[in-house]
Amino acid sequence: MNEYGVSDLIYAGEIYDGLNHFDFDLDFYERRCSAARGQVLELCSGTGRLTIPIAKIGVPITGLDLSESMLLKAREKAKAEGVSVEFIQGDIRKFELGKRFGVIFIPFNSIQHMYSIEDVENVFSSVKKHLGHQGQFIFDIFNPSIDFMVSGKDRWYPVAEFTLKDGRRVSIEETCLYDSAGQVNRIQWKHWVDGRQSIEQLDMRCFYPLEMDALLKYNGFKIEHKFGDFEENPFQSKSKKQIYVCTLA
Repeated sequence: MNEYGVSDLIYAGEIYDGLNHFDFDLDFYERRCSAARGQVLELCSGTGRLTIPIAKIGVPITGLDLSESMLLKAREKAKAEGVSVEFIQGDIRKFELGKRFGVIFIPFNSIQHMYSIEDVENVFSSVKKHLGHQGQFIFDIFNPSIDFMVSGKDRWYPVAEFTLKDGRRVSIEETCLYDSAGQVNRIQWKHWVDGRQSIEQLDMRCFYPLEMDALLKYNGFKIEHKFGDFEENPFQSKSKKQIYVCTLA
């Protein structure tokens, strides 16, 4: 288990790519990054699922991630695609790159691996140090559903089945237990990799809509837009996502 409360197997580059090959958020981030005034920084860039396509359309982008396995895979994929991207190993709570960016974004609910107020505020502080005067800070998180999280208690649900490039078969099931005191959905993933079973942890901190609005306000950000999906429809109660576009207050 790494310090983000996520098991190392979940952060293994090959497993991650086998599971996460969607692109429903790509157009949104491409549009926002293409309009950036200056360079772009992706935090929690993973294996480059977004970083590499954004670089391919000519946007100067840097990726930062904590996982060495993810970064190795990202560099391998960038080389294969013939694009130049700087991938840096770092912690989003305390990084120093010595320059500012036109857009900084944290995709795919990744800020939900920050479990304390202090951690979230450290992320915001690091972003502010690196965000240009007219730059945008963009991130997406789930709109929490108590009903969904409670329904997963004491039951295992199928997540995915796929085959890795080396022929190994992977299947994943999950169960959830909501920790209301910490506002953390404590998810367990049961992995079978070539028939070998392991139980992996994937904790996700829930941020309720007004809570995140307040955290941003009192940490020096102005919410320019809050969307409920990647088609940029306004956020509402039934929205599955909270997508923030912020500037420095």
